[in-house]
Amino acid sequence: MKIEERVFLKAHENCWTVKRVPEFSVVNIHMAEIPASRERIFPELAERDLLISGRGWRALFRLRLALGKVFGWDRGMRAHGPEPFEVGRHYGFFRIEHVDAPREVGMSVKNQLTDALLTWVLEENGTSSSRLYNVTCANFHGLRGRMYWRAIRPFHDGIIEASLRKLARKLAQQVRSG
Repeated sequence: MKIEERVFLKAHENCWTVKRVPEFSVVNIHMAEIPASRERIFPELAERDLLISGRGWRALFRLRLALGKVFGWDRGMRAHGPEPFEVGRHYGFFRIEHVDAPREVGMSVKNQLTDALLTWVLEENGTSSSRLYNVTCANFHGLRGRMYWRAIRPFHDGIIEASLRKLARKLAQQVRSG
């Protein structure tokens, strides 16, 4: 579910993500209720396939990477294998900048089109569930960058929503079976 920026900012005014938001012109926030504690959810966020959780999304991601190579958007970037959530390490092509387990993790990426920040923020919601927020902040460079965002935004939203649903299903199954 999409969340209004002002609602998130007010509710989380002391978190690292909110302190970084003023640096960016675009802020995109999604939220899901997850039937698990923050401590149970946080390690699951490090799963590499979380952000590309289906064959269709993986195909679109491969197409995006190929276009980035053809047009030179991603010069100097490389995808890293699985690494732990530690500052200075990587999550795919994102560089991990902030870790406050089990509350928040923030990572950034820069290329020819954008400077972006992707964060996961966890909030307890009762004794057995949590709210998980995905916050994507970005500055897009020039007309090409703005056109890029207009083209990818529906896919970005779809990928994030699919990731949140996948994680909620996975953790709900773990609760039922164990």
